[in-house]
Amino acid sequence: MKMLITAALAALPVGDGGTDTGRETPKSAEALFDSGKAYHKKGDYDRAIADYTEALRIKPDDHKALNNRGLAYAGKGYLDRAIVDYTEALRIKPDLPEALNNRGLAYRRKGDFDRAIVDYTDALRIKPDYYKALCNRGLAYRYKGDIEHAIADWTEALRIKPDDYETLYNRGIAYTMRY
Repeated sequence: MKMLITAALAALPVGDGGTDTGRETPKSAEALFDSGKAYHKKGDYDRAIADYTEALRIKPDDHKALNNRGLAYAGKGYLDRAIVDYTEALRIKPDLPEALNNRGLAYRRKGDFDRAIVDYTDALRIKPDYYKALCNRGLAYRYKGDIEHAIADWTEALRIKPDDYETLYNRGIAYTMRY
């Protein structure tokens, strides 16, 4: 009788009946992506990067995971790694304005204002009313010393979002820099 029970148990699929097999169930790329986003929101960039990396191991052409891993790298200050991820996301999906904006942010943080402006401009070609790209390009122009272009971008951004105090403030400061 004992042999029959042992044989019957051996024939059951692993994990059947909700028993804990001691083995971790593999996560899907989507679950890892969601987990990475949750860690990112908490500021746990290392765990976010680990989950996005694992998601990319499963689904290497996931432009969203690449873009988000780039954001996590940027959050840690690893701007070159972030730029690589944004560039790879854009290779997979060239019309991704968020990745262009994010890469522009990384270039701007590195002090490469010309490359940042190119990326913001490309994002705006894809999505002309992209408020964040207008504001960010305005900042890049201001840091570069091109006050008139900065004012123009912030004025256009305020047409989209007229009550944004930060953009109003930036434009106001830029007006004072004219003289």
